[in-house]
Amino acid sequence: MRSWIKVGKLVLAGAVALLAVSCGTSTQSRPAGAQQASDTDSIEDSGKRLSGEFVLSAVEDGYRPKNASAPLQMVVSFDENGNFKRQDKSRVEEGAYLIGTRSELVMYIEKVNGELLGSARVDRYTIIDQRDDSITLQSGPSKTLVLRKR
Repeated sequence: MRSWIKVGKLVLAGAVALLAVSCGTSTQSRPAGAQQASDTDSIEDSGKRLSGEFVLSAVEDGYRPKNASAPLQMVVSFDENGNFKRQDKSRVEEGAYLIGTRSELVMYIEKVNGELLGSARVDRYTIIDQRDDSITLQSGPSKTLVLRKR
């Protein structure tokens, strides 16, 4: 009889311990948009600007096969006031851009096909190389874009 009481107490203590562990504080994950907004707030403008029209000349993507189709036809126009227009065959995006102090191009897309968005969408690129006639951008860990000045 005594052994059953000890077993009962042991089972009860184990159940309480399991309950305490499973009901402990959990980490709350933030939605991707909240993380992006937080990252966007930390960008410091370098004051540098781009000027002119750039054409997408190459796309390298580590996740796509080397023999994938040709890159999308895209033209991006930048002005000295910090505005841009990005066009492809079926879409026109407009908004503001800045070049951050950590060599990043941040584009705030405010209009799509002439229609104002409820809130700006943010595209971020790391500037890998910048020359007078081209700029090489990295988007994520595997995608590289080369824009050549027109």
